[in-house]
Amino acid sequence: MQEAQEQAVQSEAFILVPHTVTDLDDFAQHHDRYLVSMYAEPERAASIWRERLKKNPYGSEGFLALSYYGRDLVSADLWDEVSGIWFAIVELVEDFMRNGSSENLFPDQPVPLRLATKGRTTLFTVNNQSHVVDPADFIPGVLDEAARYYRWTEQHVGADESVILGRISALRGRGAR
Repeated sequence: MQEAQEQAVQSEAFILVPHTVTDLDDFAQHHDRYLVSMYAEPERAASIWRERLKKNPYGSEGFLALSYYGRDLVSADLWDEVSGIWFAIVELVEDFMRNGSSENLFPDQPVPLRLATKGRTTLFTVNNQSHVVDPADFIPGVLDEAARYYRWTEQHVGADESVILGRISALRGRGAR
């Protein structure tokens, strides 16, 4: 009997509970007080998202936990608009596949995102924190997780994500370098 292979890239998207963060250190240490998992509590997360949309154009304010073989890639204090973070990461992957290196920013913060090959090593960097990744499993894993996120927004919030999902599908078709 063959054991299940560990998923290279895993993500968990969280929606920020409105009007809760007053202490960034406490936020970084106690996400459970401030965030609702979109996958574990889809109805509650969607309700917060829809309520937030009544007051501003972005409902996905929250946190994206992204890991590669169990190593956290995004610092616990980096919260932002989750749809925008995923969009920036998909663009990062697309540019990397085209050019062999790429740089982008978080949607509303001067937090750099980089994906670049140096010699025989590929580094994924968020805010100057770098991790070695293998594009052969990192890129498909990121694309799978991004697609899962955007399918969730279509199903639970009613967003039309056909353009970004089409882009992700096209990138999957090209494969990792």
